[in-house]
Amino acid sequence: MGVGGTQQVISQLVKNLDSSRFECSIACLDGEVGMIGEALQQDGVAFHVFDRTAGFDRALISKLRALLKQQQIDIIHCHQYTPYVYGALAALFTGVRIVFTEHGRFYPDSYSWKRRLVNPVLGGFTHSIVAISAATADALGHYEWFSRKSIKVIYNGTSVPTADEAGDYFRADVGIDSEDLVFGTIARFDEIKNLPMMIEGFSKVHQKNPHTKLLMVGDGDERKSLEELVQKFAISDSVIFTGYQSDTAKYMAIIDLYLLTSFSEGTSMTLLEAMANGTCSIVTAVGGNVELIEDQKNGVVVASGDTAALAEWMSKLTNAPQQRRQFGEQAKRTYEQKFSVTTMANQYATTYEKVMA
Repeated sequence: MGVGGTQQVISQLVKNLDSSRFECSIACLDGEVGMIGEALQQDGVAFHVFDRTAGFDRALISKLRALLKQQQIDIIHCHQYTPYVYGALAALFTGVRIVFTEHGRFYPDSYSWKRRLVNPVLGGFTHSIVAISAATADALGHYEWFSRKSIKVIYNGTSVPTADEAGDYFRADVGIDSEDLVFGTIARFDEIKNLPMMIEGFSKVHQKNPHTKLLMVGDGDERKSLEELVQKFAISDSVIFTGYQSDTAKYMAIIDLYLLTSFSEGTSMTLLEAMANGTCSIVTAVGGNVELIEDQKNGVVVASGDTAALAEWMSKLTNAPQQRRQFGEQAKRTYEQKFSVTTMANQYATTYEKVMA
């Protein structure tokens, strides 16, 4: 339960389920509660922490099975594939219902002969399989050999943090002038996010529009190489690396155009935040992005890796404030109709009740 989109979803789910109907605790398999987990602990959520060993840890299955029996668990909800394997095997023949949610896919996606043998068997014992987008559901059927008909889509939801209006004082704090147009992203700095595409696209736009800034909120293994790329394009004065920030609302509030250039996505939590804030977004046509953003209706969609198209739309929207506003307003309506945390929690509550029926 460290920093990440999946962890945010779990946190939102635990906090927004009806506590008169559901009592939740969390099992972490890799020896740490994590930053998001610590916040939940302070709110009174119980945690069970295990130290998974390298390779396939058979002893962990026994420990999880003991926990299920001791705590009289009704449902084990496994988030991501590895926890699913351990959780499902631990729950077999105990009467505990198994729910599995896949939050995203690898890039590039691939087959595995082991999963070809194991997944149809595990799937037969699993009471509900959930994907966070239709694209993720298709991948589970195509690459993981689960029955596509048995997979339900529940989109991620988030409760958007409120923040005071970010005025000129905060923009100046992070090196942004009042007349600057701000492109931005909030992301884990990982290869799958394809942040070099974003930086290169911004470099093209900045040459023509010097009153632009790129705000990059986050951290990760790729940070050093990204900083080197910024230096290569000679745009260091216009790209702002904030590092990891726990309070992202004030940064989102000063972003004029949100960018998401990933190679692969499930349902991006930060994209949902941008939509909820009424911020216009440009995203790549991968995974759940195209289920959130309808091209030129509530944002813009470009092909993955098409830096020229990205730069072209960034330039167009730089000079089209009314269109940015229209896209942002429609994105906010889309969020409110389909992607609120209440909608997500209610759909999972219905899932839990069905598997217990």
